[in-house]
Amino acid sequence: MQQYFLNQKLHLNLEVELTNEILHHLKTVLRSNDGYEFCLVDVSHQAFLAELFNGHAKIIKKLAVDCELDIDVTVILSLIKNERFDFCLQKLTELGVKRIVPLMAHRSIIKVKDEEKKLSRYQKIVTEAAEQSRRLYVPKIEAFAKIDDLEKYKSDYNYVAYEKNFDKQIDYRLIDRAFTYVIGPEGGFEEYEIAKLLAMGFKTMSLGKRILRAETAAIYVMANLGGNQR
Repeated sequence: MQQYFLNQKLHLNLEVELTNEILHHLKTVLRSNDGYEFCLVDVSHQAFLAELFNGHAKIIKKLAVDCELDIDVTVILSLIKNERFDFCLQKLTELGVKRIVPLMAHRSIIKVKDEEKKLSRYQKIVTEAAEQSRRLYVPKIEAFAKIDDLEKYKSDYNYVAYEKNFDKQIDYRLIDRAFTYVIGPEGGFEEYEIAKLLAMGFKTMSLGKRILRAETAAIYVMANLGGNQR
């Protein structure tokens, strides 16, 4: 069933004016007619069954949906090549991430010129991925950050993936509270960046004996965290 997010509170029997973007998708892409049923998620993260009628949506049923992880996960993801970063945003969203922080690390080869435009594009990617995967939350894309900014994104558990500590793997089954992890860019982190993260209270973790691409590493950790949730 097709799903969309609306930035308002919904309730039964309400008639809702749909955005031009949603109407375009329903009418032009899906070629839907009056009577077509779809899902709307409101600002309080509640799902409703809606019916298309005369360019509006009529709320006809409250839906019981339980699709979110039991823990909040923040991914601090270093900037990598555009298509790989976009792919990573999409897959992290599908796997249940709650917040993503784009990190401008020393070895990041992507340089951002128009930050606001980039962030808007990233938010669109995660919104579409959240709709496709039938989530109740759209992950929040934070402002571009540098290493010195990361203290404020810490959670109950805080880790940085570090290839030089291949013997420090974590037991994802023990993660029962909010979790933040940091993924480096192509080429990895500089030693001074790791030192700064350690001073902030982040711990290093291994992803095994093989060196993974940045996007693979980010998805690998998120998949392990999600696979431990019920």
